[in-house]
Amino acid sequence: MALLTHSDMPAEWPITAAPSGGRDKQASTAFAAAGGSRLAAIVQDLFLSPDARLTEQERSLMTAMLHGLIERIAVEIRARLLPEAAASCDAGAPELIADLTRAGLVQDQALVALLLRRADVQRIASSGRGGRSTLQGWTASQDADVAAAAMTLVAGRGRGRDRFGRVSLDLSDLSAPLAHGLVVAVAAALGRRCQEPSDAEVADAAHDLLSTLAELSSPEEMEMALVEALGAEGRRAPGLLVSLAEEGDAPVLAAVLAAEACIPSGEAWDALLGGAESLALLLRLAGVPRGEAAALLASAGPALGIGDPVRAIEAFDAMSAERVEEARAELVLPSAYRNARRIIARHG
Repeated sequence: MALLTHSDMPAEWPITAAPSGGRDKQASTAFAAAGGSRLAAIVQDLFLSPDARLTEQERSLMTAMLHGLIERIAVEIRARLLPEAAASCDAGAPELIADLTRAGLVQDQALVALLLRRADVQRIASSGRGGRSTLQGWTASQDADVAAAAMTLVAGRGRGRDRFGRVSLDLSDLSAPLAHGLVVAVAAALGRRCQEPSDAEVADAAHDLLSTLAELSSPEEMEMALVEALGAEGRRAPGLLVSLAEEGDAPVLAAVLAAEACIPSGEAWDALLGGAESLALLLRLAGVPRGEAAALLASAGPALGIGDPVRAIEAFDAMSAERVEEARAELVLPSAYRNARRIIARHG
């Protein structure tokens, strides 16, 4: 059988027909660009280190939290429009996120870091033992400040979960700049898909939403408030760190270690989940006795991503006092300053 040439192909085969210029040429260029973009993403994903790759559980939970956050923002904006106008704005979170993603308006490092932290909190908590927790015990403390701080944290954690008990993200959890940028971006994406309201009306609705945001403490702030109420004596209670680790309460564990190490809580959280050497350094910075450090690593190592607790305790033993103090001096510097200094040094 003779092979068909492009000139023999009937016109109803547009996909296999050779581009003839004009619109066909534009379409061909668009397909090539899309294919190249996907291939670049696949290459990056294929050779990504397993240690850096999201687990399916993390990816699923982070996606659900992002969709829930965008949907809640859109609902709040629509609620501030006239009923007829709001009815024409029926775009859901998937469409809005697709628009924002294409425009590069949702790929914010601070937002992704917050989503990842919430996902890690959920993962580690699910690996903890059941029963009455240390946090619940603090709510009945004889110290009124500790009891009040513990109750505030319990209530705050309840607020940060959906009806299925999974962690969620709300506008009140975001920093003011991040919340402002995200609300404005969602409003713009929503306004583009609305039929009835004008851009001015949608922009006014977004402004009204931002002006009514309550000044609520984030979970991280509530955890640090509890740790401050405990005081040095309470933070150093025998077995406290191991109990928090076994219960899967990584946020309070990180807050306690941050206070004892005199470093920012965000740095302590990163170190807690940063691998064997990073966690060993955090424990040394916090002055944790070797026996308690070994017990913590043995009980919570797998949940914290420590495959070999022995390696971590060896790193703990090998660190000199000078190395620990050098790390402390570095970690107390503002993160923006440190990042800028690294970039300058890299290009110097």
